[in-house]
Amino acid sequence: MKKSLGYQTTIDYYDCDAGVINSVDTVRAILVKAAEIMKLSVVNTTIHEFSPIGISGVLVIEESHIAIHTWPEHNYVALDFFTCNERYDLTEGIKWIQEKFKAKKYRTQSSQRGFLDEINEDESA
Repeated sequence: MKKSLGYQTTIDYYDCDAGVINSVDTVRAILVKAAEIMKLSVVNTTIHEFSPIGISGVLVIEESHIAIHTWPEHNYVALDFFTCNERYDLTEGIKWIQEKFKAKKYRTQSSQRGFLDEINEDESA
């Protein structure tokens, strides 16, 4: 694996409980608890409720950020974890969030961001 500055994990949660994923207070509480489970340190939270439905938000964490977008009308949640270190194991928190959102399934994808060899190459040019 190449050395990079950031590690991004995206999770798509399907068939969620629309009432759960359309409640700002519930979503905030779930994400803050999930961060605790994953040993991530929350610095600040901003979550916006759209009218008539849907939520977007971000938790700034010392390790980078957690972002969420919900579509209750489709029972769907898109969640991003961006961390500055690959040592964070997000698995337990991702499964816990699935349980709390009452999602029937989820899919994860991971990628690296800011490859150091490419950054250093640019600096030497």
